[in-house]
Amino acid sequence: MRENQTTDRALRTHPAADIETVVADPEDIIEAFTRNHEEERLRTHVLRLTPPFEGEVQAEPYGQEGPKRYPPDREPEPIHLDPATFVRNEAGVHPNETHLTVPTRKAVRERATTDHGDELDEDVLEEEYEAALEEWESQVRDSLITSIRIYFDHRDADEIWTNARYVTSDE
Repeated sequence: MRENQTTDRALRTHPAADIETVVADPEDIIEAFTRNHEEERLRTHVLRLTPPFEGEVQAEPYGQEGPKRYPPDREPEPIHLDPATFVRNEAGVHPNETHLTVPTRKAVRERATTDHGDELDEDVLEEEYEAALEEWESQVRDSLITSIRIYFDHRDADEIWTNARYVTSDE
């Protein structure tokens, strides 16, 4: 059992307080980051926890159109976790944020132009971009944390801490 998952007495009765461990696939986390970076902001990619909330709960990839909406009679609602929830933030403690950002083609082009000159070949640019993506993915995998926050109300900072475990879908 986790120690001190929450100090708020009301949150101890929240159904998610019974989650011992959130299990996530690192590839799903990377994919959610990438899709959020590439797609329009009307669609958000998260990792979703669906009830029942007890023991180990699998975080599944989920694309959400607009704000989170579930029927009023769905209790408890699934929980949506931003992919950054699972990644260490070396810039300080900020929920759902990380210092790791998906490389952009523009930034890679600027760096490659500095390294290779103005006559940059598109094949070289593509190789540089793929290398930058691989490096970023490696950094994400190396920055996965073992204890995550599950937020319920960002205005009141209502949260529960729980364990995280990472398993690739191949395992």
